[in-house]
Parts: sequence; C-alpha cells; structure tokens
Amino acid sequence: MKIRCIYKTGEALRSYEYTSLEKDVLGRFGVTGYSEYGELEIGKEYLVMGTIAFKSHLAYLIDDKGLISVCPCQLFEVIDSRVNPNWYFRLVEKDEHIYPFIQGIWGYHELCFDKKSYENLIVEREEEAQRIYFRRKIELEESLEQI
Repeated sequence: MKIRCIYKTGEALRSYEYTSLEKDVLGRFGVTGYSEYGELEIGKEYLVMGTIAFKSHLAYLIDDKGLISVCPCQLFEVIDSRVNPNWYFRLVEKDEHIYPFIQGIWGYHELCFDKKSYENLIVEREEEAQRIYFRRKIELEESLEQI
C-alpha cells in the first residue's frame, strides 16, 4: 500500500476526535492540537510496512530518512490500496506488554510473529529490528517493481 501525506499536525486530527477538545488537551491520538509530526512531509509518498490497530485509532508503519514511525492513518490519503500478499495479521493478546494500547498488527512476518518486534522497532529502536524492517522494505519495493 502506498500513501501520501496530506496533514502533519495534531490540529488536523481534531476533526476526528469523538468530542470537541481544547487545543492543549491530549486527544485519542495521543497528541494535542499543537503537536506536529515532524518526520512527515506533506505531499510525500510513503510505502506502508505495517498497520497497527491501537485501542483508539489505526496507524501506518512508515519511514522517512531512516526514521521509522507509526502515524495515524487520518494524516494520509491512500494512493495505491494494494496490500502486500506476504502480510500477516496478529491479534495482540491481553498478557502482552503492549496490550491494551495495541490491539492488532498487520505486516511483514517478523512484525507479526515476534511478540517483541513492535517494541523493539518503535520503542527501543533496536538495530536488529530496524535491519529486518529495511530488509523487508527492499523486498517489498522489488516485488512492486515487477508488477
């Protein structure tokens, strides 16, 4: 799946809140109206490497300039809705450390089947988890070129 960034601020997410909030209050996306997703560039296209179902919203696993991040789907428009046929799904179990904040994960094999993968990649930013991510991204880009 390919997406294009159309917003990069918490202010843009305010219309997706369940209730009206003051600009300085954290909303369901975990940001205020003043927050900015500095890693994003409006108009830039991103290859989605995973989809994360948080308790409160859906987010895309993407990267820019080597920085891997998870951003709410409402910040993007889908420009190619084809999903990688090699993706997997994992329902997060309630005994896991990331539950209930994360409910489910779609993506490449390691992201779904290594229960520490999300934490290693996003929270700890472990080098090995990042290597796997970029190796899988190269494989996906190569497979897309063949289509």
